[in-house]
Amino acid sequence: MRTRRWLLLLVGALGVSIACPQVSGQDSSELEHFAAQTSEKVAKERLKRVLLEMQGGCLLDTQLCQTLELNLRVVLTKAIPDIEFVDRENVVQELKKKGYLSIDAYDETLVRGLASETGAEIIVIQNLLWQAHGYELTSKIVKVSGNKEIGAFKVKIVRSAQGDDDKPILVKDEESGVTLIVTRGNPNHSRPLYFPACMKCPDPEYPEIARRKRLQGVIAFAVTITVQGTAEQISLIRSFDASLIPNAIQTIRGWRFQPAIGPDGKPFAARVPLEVTYRLSP
Repeated sequence: MRTRRWLLLLVGALGVSIACPQVSGQDSSELEHFAAQTSEKVAKERLKRVLLEMQGGCLLDTQLCQTLELNLRVVLTKAIPDIEFVDRENVVQELKKKGYLSIDAYDETLVRGLASETGAEIIVIQNLLWQAHGYELTSKIVKVSGNKEIGAFKVKIVRSAQGDDDKPILVKDEESGVTLIVTRGNPNHSRPLYFPACMKCPDPEYPEIARRKRLQGVIAFAVTITVQGTAEQISLIRSFDASLIPNAIQTIRGWRFQPAIGPDGKPFAARVPLEVTYRLSP
């Protein structure tokens, strides 16, 4: 029951709910070894304020990632007696202060960028990748000072239940009503109706000053595509040049989409990553 309690803490912070299958005994043993490897690397840094963070892939099998987190907590507490675990809710609150949604906490770039404001000194980022006959469970260790990745581990886990491989998981943010789409299986084989589709998305108008400076690159955002097919709640993820951010936002506001369609045939507001690319002609 303790594992279930930690699961509720996770989804409670993000305002979502997910069902979770059981972890087999073999997988549990592999997770313990995996946690020991990850914890050993963390302990070597001699930093005590640790943030354990899950990415969107963990929604494919929340029990798997939660079991790993429980093992990490146990091993790290033994290795670092004065350890302090940073509450994941702190990340969510910092995001919301800056105008992001709770479900944006599943974005690694945003979490790494805000970690210092939560007081964390080191982050362990867990993720789950769908593969043909199972999962690849990964852990990434990031030192907050300098936002530097200092270690990474992975292990293959057998998937006990196949489920509907072509149907993504839809995670609704209860506060905003916006849904995060988590691809299950090969994204190229997933039914396209679940995902927003760009109907009219022209290239950005290149500002003359940026053209003279020969600025080129990509600006990434987390964006809500509404049921009307417009872009709202445009939140910056990363940029190569701050001066182009307003232009990029204006560009996205002018785009038009076919909204995401749920299993019931009705459109729904979806949270998706979008990029605006600035590229000079040869």
